[in-house]
Amino acid sequence: MFTKFKEDFITCFITKGRYKYIVKGLGNTLKIAFSAVILGVILGSIVAIIRSTYDKNYEAMRPGLGKALLKIANTICQIYLTVIRGTPVMIQIMIMFFVIFSTARNGVPVAILTFGINSGAYVAEIIRGGLMSLDPGQAEAGRSLGLGYI
Repeated sequence: MFTKFKEDFITCFITKGRYKYIVKGLGNTLKIAFSAVILGVILGSIVAIIRSTYDKNYEAMRPGLGKALLKIANTICQIYLTVIRGTPVMIQIMIMFFVIFSTARNGVPVAILTFGINSGAYVAEIIRGGLMSLDPGQAEAGRSLGLGYI
């Protein structure tokens, strides 16, 4: 029985060259994962900065265009976080591939975009949690040492 399995394995994977599918799939997986992480960190950082700026500074801001734009940006970020974090990633992939990019022939860029948007929502909340946990006294101590806000 084991010899039959060995012969079938050699025939299918080595002789017919089907191992190339696994190697190609691994390459696509690494490409999607690496690109999605980079996109997620960039998108998440932007959303986290908008949300934490709104939470810390909105009440103290003077009325005007900047305050209105910050409120609009914060509302968009809240909707983005609620929808993306509340939807399963499989549904997001299906919506992106079959509805939004229905004419796409290559699924790799669609997967990169979808996973990047998904990870961006989670990264945003992680970064925002870290920014909001900073005590005002710790920020003052850092400024007294010559450190800037960033």
